[in-house]
Amino acid sequence: MRFRVGNVHDKRVIYVKCGVGLINAAATKQQMLDVFNIRGIIHFGIAGNINNSMSIRDVTIPKEFANTGTWDWLNPNGTVDSTDIAGLEVKNYNVPKRGDNLLGHIGYNFEQFYSSSGKPNTPQPLVWSKVNQHWLHVASKLEGMELQLCVNSSLCPQNKPKLVVGLRGLTSNIFVDNAAYSEFLFQTFKVSSSDMESSAVVMASFLATYNSCMRSLL
Repeated sequence: MRFRVGNVHDKRVIYVKCGVGLINAAATKQQMLDVFNIRGIIHFGIAGNINNSMSIRDVTIPKEFANTGTWDWLNPNGTVDSTDIAGLEVKNYNVPKRGDNLLGHIGYNFEQFYSSSGKPNTPQPLVWSKVNQHWLHVASKLEGMELQLCVNSSLCPQNKPKLVVGLRGLTSNIFVDNAAYSEFLFQTFKVSSSDMESSAVVMASFLATYNSCMRSLL
């Protein structure tokens, strides 16, 4: 891992690539907090598009993220725990639609967040990790800005890309590129993007730094 230190408009900036996945993102963030005096973090990358009102190459800056990668994967005769935040019946996606499916059910768990301001050794149930509200307000002033239309002469989509602030995003160690699962996530969690790092960055920032996450949709 290499940290590059420089200046942007007379402000000291550290740039680092965290790699793919929740563990890489959390570990990189923690190293930055241990080594540097960090005031805030802007995390950026790509995400899968979950919202049909958004298009490829749109940019989203969500207000909050949920980790949907913590599952109870149950047998067909299993019962989803009443404390789970959502459930997925795999048999609902059978083709043709009849009978059970041996993949059973999936129950989505909430995060367990340990806070220095909370009760010692007692996790707080957490579904949505919220980004810093001040930085989100600052980001909202970017809405309406003109984004580059063409990547190059051969890649120039018809739809003009837009920047949207204040939607919801999901994170898991899965890159979602499946229409049926995307629709399930949209209907269940009311989200617009799915990536593999953001919730880890936001959770690690709760007590130490400002934070904001920016994602370009694929």
